[in-house]
Amino acid sequence: MNEYKSVVGKKLIEILMFSMYPDAKIIYREYIQNSRDAIKDAVEVGTLRQLNDGHIIVDIDNDQRRIIITDNGTGVSVKEVEPILLNIADSTKDGETSAGQFGIGRLVGGGYCKKLSFKTSFKGEKYASEITFDVEKARTILDDDKDRRSAAEVIDAIAERGLHEEEERKHYFIVTLDEVRPEYPELLDSRIISEYLKEVAPIDYQFVFKNKLIQTSVPPEFVELQKQIGYCQLTINEETDIRKKYGLNIAGTGDKINGLEYFKIQDDDFGLLAWGWYALTEFSQAIPDSDNSRGFRLRKHNILIGDKNYLNQFHKEPRGNKYFYGEVHAIHPKLKPNSARDGLAPTPEAMRLQKFLRDYFYTLYQLYHLANQMKTAARDIVAVQAKIQQATEHEDIPEVKQKWETAQKKLESATNSTKAQSEAGQKVVEIYKKKLKDIIKNSPIPIPAVTTTNGTVVAEPPPVSTDPKHLLDKFYTLRLKYTEQEVAIVRRSFKYLRDNCPSQHTKLIDELTSKVIKDLSR
Repeated sequence: MNEYKSVVGKKLIEILMFSMYPDAKIIYREYIQNSRDAIKDAVEVGTLRQLNDGHIIVDIDNDQRRIIITDNGTGVSVKEVEPILLNIADSTKDGETSAGQFGIGRLVGGGYCKKLSFKTSFKGEKYASEITFDVEKARTILDDDKDRRSAAEVIDAIAERGLHEEEERKHYFIVTLDEVRPEYPELLDSRIISEYLKEVAPIDYQFVFKNKLIQTSVPPEFVELQKQIGYCQLTINEETDIRKKYGLNIAGTGDKINGLEYFKIQDDDFGLLAWGWYALTEFSQAIPDSDNSRGFRLRKHNILIGDKNYLNQFHKEPRGNKYFYGEVHAIHPKLKPNSARDGLAPTPEAMRLQKFLRDYFYTLYQLYHLANQMKTAARDIVAVQAKIQQATEHEDIPEVKQKWETAQKKLESATNSTKAQSEAGQKVVEIYKKKLKDIIKNSPIPIPAVTTTNGTVVAEPPPVSTDPKHLLDKFYTLRLKYTEQEVAIVRRSFKYLRDNCPSQHTKLIDELTSKVIKDLSR
């Protein structure tokens, strides 16, 4: 029995080349994460100055049915090309210091084209190496049940090797998928691929997001963590400098982002596991599916793990993830993606992270529920205010007053609730208080500021009263500009008109009253 030699069957190639991923677009993430590792290596050996000097170019040619992905990383030396590109699962990448791992992902593009080739040049060498895999030949071998070749023998049979003269100063790695199969049209749609890579690739944030939100929100203890994220430049066809889509508002709801809240996930045994941020908004409603930036995203080496819904499972309710823009950056070395990269490998550190995420997301569950309470209270106050503005001296004023007091109590209850006691909770309360204040300030009956002839404000208008007896008195606003005696004259004049006009003209008198008050208040 000791003389038996193990065999790695050809079906392994079936798995690696044709059955690895359910979503064809993932091949872009696979090759781009390899490019990111090569760029990181180039920085470490001094070929590039910093990670963001790295450039990944995706060229999609729909007419020729060809995809080319190029990076300016270290490239691979001539003597290492064959062992690196032909050996299977023999990589030194471990998924800890590198984004890639195992050395099995490079063949995945073969499942979507007829020829898969890799061309690379290493700085200081006069040659570029090229290896091309004949995918159609691989399919023929795999479909022949009588062909008993091993996985390694299949690789040798379908690989064509070549050398080309090259300038010594050049360093690059090029992946080419030729004759992309027609059943995968999305791979040749640059718009679809651009949107996908804005979610998953190791790229930077938009300038406006960095300058107006990150730089103004990041606490001192997170500055270095933010810098360590690392990103590469990415170009797709004519679209240069691809960046994450976060802006100053939640695209799906229109909610303004009022700042970023940062958090750390730290364990007594394992130390710092991860850190992250989320956008602080009024959380007016769940962000719709049409907004591709929706939800917390889990990233390692700034590359997405899983999809935008992966972290749903750690929220108290699945819809909880739909209220947020946010990122969780896994930084502990033992937190790494599984082989399919649709989640974390089940390490003790990963289990601990998941527990902490459940605990932390529960606090966010309370946050968006607090926002809902504040929204409801503010809505009721605005509704009552509308009734107040429509009220007349002959309507049932006590009923309107009662509604006003109920709405005020609802607002007070939300403001003083346990949900509002956290720092983020207080910020949400302030967001809604300011919004409500602006609504009351911008009442249909305007309250002017005192200005000079050149338009400079020299005196702010007095604060708007929220006392029901004032809000129910439509003439009260005139006291900001006229004496009590003058206001009394106006009040008596319109009372006389109303009392002595035919009932069918009451509405006309009310409209005239509102217009005169508005004009006098200017």
